[in-house]
Amino acid sequence: MGFFNFGKKNDDKKDQVAEPKTDAMMNKMDDMLDGVDTSKMSRKERWALKLFKKMPKAKREEAMRKAMNPQNILKEKDKILKQLDEMVKSGQMSKQEVDQLKSQLGLR
Repeated sequence: MGFFNFGKKNDDKKDQVAEPKTDAMMNKMDDMLDGVDTSKMSRKERWALKLFKKMPKAKREEAMRKAMNPQNILKEKDKILKQLDEMVKSGQMSKQEVDQLKSQLGLR
């Protein structure tokens, strides 16, 4: 406890309960981001990915929460389905993986 924290409540116990779950999830996302192939990306896409990697974990989590909002997913359903079909055709994902992803996102 530093001088400027004198008299403040210590809320470390609350943070320690919630952190392990989000830390594990964010570590998985960090591993996935490191595995992204940037060879076919445009300069803007590479720049955006680099900025996303440098973002604080809380901001990244908030951005992912907004992106994975069910309303946004349903709004962009056609684009998502088209991209998934292209991924199957190019061999990036198997048909079973795409079916599982569709069921998780509610795109059936």
